[in-house]
Amino acid sequence: MSHKKRKRNKTGILIGSIYCIGLFIFLIQAPPGEAPNNPYWYYAMIPLGALTITFLFDHVIKFDVFDISKKKIS
Repeated sequence: MSHKKRKRNKTGILIGSIYCIGLFIFLIQAPPGEAPNNPYWYYAMIPLGALTITFLFDHVIKFDVFDISKKKIS
């Protein structure tokens, strides 16, 4: 039984990674001398948001900027 490797959407992965980094930077900001005081579910939004973004680009939007084979050469 051979498994076909699923083609991942590179645009979704890139946007998901940018989302993770941006949200992490936003969440760790605090006034000088104080620790960030955020509920734990805020930090759970980092991987959940990245999974949602990659799912949307893989299955719903299906648009990949980096997929050269689908681009028309004119």
